[in-house]
Amino acid sequence: MSPDQHTWPQWATEPVRVVEPETSWAEAGAREKKELAAILAPFGIPEIQHIGSTSVPGLPAKPILDLMGQVPDFERIADIAGALAPYSWHYVPPELDQHPERRFFVKVKNDRRIAHLHILLAHSKRWEDQLLLRDELIRNPGLSARYAALKTSLSRQYELDREAYTKAKSAFIEDVLSGLRPSRKRRLIFATNNQHKVEEIQSAIGSDLEVISLQQAGIDIDIPEPHDTLEANASEKSATIHRLTGESCFSEDTGLEVDALNGEPGVKSARYAGEDRAFEKNVEKLLFKLEGSPDRKARFRTVISLILDGQEHLFEGICEGRILTTPAGSKGFGYDPVFAPDGEERSFAEMTLEEKNRYSHRRKAADKLVEFLRNK
Repeated sequence: MSPDQHTWPQWATEPVRVVEPETSWAEAGAREKKELAAILAPFGIPEIQHIGSTSVPGLPAKPILDLMGQVPDFERIADIAGALAPYSWHYVPPELDQHPERRFFVKVKNDRRIAHLHILLAHSKRWEDQLLLRDELIRNPGLSARYAALKTSLSRQYELDREAYTKAKSAFIEDVLSGLRPSRKRRLIFATNNQHKVEEIQSAIGSDLEVISLQQAGIDIDIPEPHDTLEANASEKSATIHRLTGESCFSEDTGLEVDALNGEPGVKSARYAGEDRAFEKNVEKLLFKLEGSPDRKARFRTVISLILDGQEHLFEGICEGRILTTPAGSKGFGYDPVFAPDGEERSFAEMTLEEKNRYSHRRKAADKLVEFLRNK
């Protein structure tokens, strides 16, 4: 128990209590769905689903309705919380909820939970999984009976630890879902929301694997990059995503290293001119510091950290080149307009993605990643 839990409301620490199924749950769920749809329609959330054990006829459950809705992003969560508050919905912020893939609300009556609302990102895996599990439990009475026995046993074992109770069910749930999910390409979560990077890595990897961003995986989190090496930052990001999802994932950290600046901007490439990550300002600062210097030699270096089956593997790609005196081209991103690879007069920003991939540091690191995966 956290040191400050004695100050929390009673509903936040109530014990796990699994009860016999009640026929009223379906009707109550329909009422909540209708009310929530009306409240949340202005926020582009027309569809509310009743999920969890109370949505499965005949299944014992905690007497708490679980409902979910989808949003394109979490930018309006504060407004949604304000709209729900008059209806006894309490917002549990991510730092307390510890599930960055969702935004969580609890409806309270007489200081007891009566419903949960899970707000998920559109097209998230969690949304699909919740519906798959619910529908299979309804369709398969034998599976529902096994789940009921497990839930009842675990509720006694973890009566005072809601998180432990939920975690203990996860192996059963994942086993069920693994047989239900439609066959799909092997996928890797890429620890970024930079769509340029996703497209560049996907182009390098080809069609053998599906690369998805954090948002596509239903994760909304800003991962810090506190270390002074590319390797350590890449490891930090992949370890964080693996800890949150349990899935295979990878991250990359890339730096531009300029000889005349003793390796600057290096690990601080994205924040060279400030924390706002404005690459126009970064380029401007770089050119200012190199003004008049005859030594324009530089390189892009990428380090990929892959976590596969719980083990980390590192891959490096380097592209040697030089810094131009003025930006050229409008393609690419970051420092691409001022970097020309060895053997080229054009900048990366003047090349198509296919042309850039002939030299790309990310392509070289990604090729090593793909070769490793093909041999697994």
